[in-house]
Amino acid sequence: MSLDSHISDIEKIIKIQFSDKKLLQQALIHKSYSDDNKINNEVLEFLGDRVLGLVLAKKLISLYPQDKEGQLDKRLASLVNKKVCAKVISSLDIINFLVTSKSQKKVKLTNVKLYGDLCESIIGAIYIDKGFKTCEEFILNLWKYELEKSSDIKIDAKTKLQELSLKLYKELPKYKDLSQSGPAHKPIFKVSVSIKKSKSFIAEGSSKQNAQLKAAELLLNNIKDE
Repeated sequence: MSLDSHISDIEKIIKIQFSDKKLLQQALIHKSYSDDNKINNEVLEFLGDRVLGLVLAKKLISLYPQDKEGQLDKRLASLVNKKVCAKVISSLDIINFLVTSKSQKKVKLTNVKLYGDLCESIIGAIYIDKGFKTCEEFILNLWKYELEKSSDIKIDAKTKLQELSLKLYKELPKYKDLSQSGPAHKPIFKVSVSIKKSKSFIAEGSSKQNAQLKAAELLLNNIKDE
């Protein structure tokens, strides 16, 4: 696809007029387009990923001023992953303008990573061409619904215990792997956890992560009951 004749259409969709049209073109060229193609959206994607994280981190701090670092990190992770990037950019209906290899074209409409990478490369291009303010407005408009949903993010017991231990004792909780039993297809992990001035709490789970979450929850519940 020749992008020259479609640039104005893309600008109308994203509601931004580029000074450097070639920058917008570059944002829409996937690295798979040709083996010797040196102009693609990889670097713009790299930049866009960082700008996206900065804009949303800044917004989350203003929305949740009482949140600790762990809570903010959890909310941010729910907003900047490829799945969400793919979801928000698909609302603009510009995936058909993405230039890819023939093999990629066959899976383009169902490829979450392609969508996510395109979203980040568009953000990177906007940042270079229009600066932070315009880029920030573009991101916050696209992420409006996702930001509203961020209030529903629940902080798990491991994160809560980590924050508590760091606050009280300036050190992380201590987890120990105690045993693994059961068949290979259905293992049972037993772990313990403790923080300074607490006894150890033991729990079992179908994975180490699951067992650690249960143990952390037991410790936190014990602290509440004291």
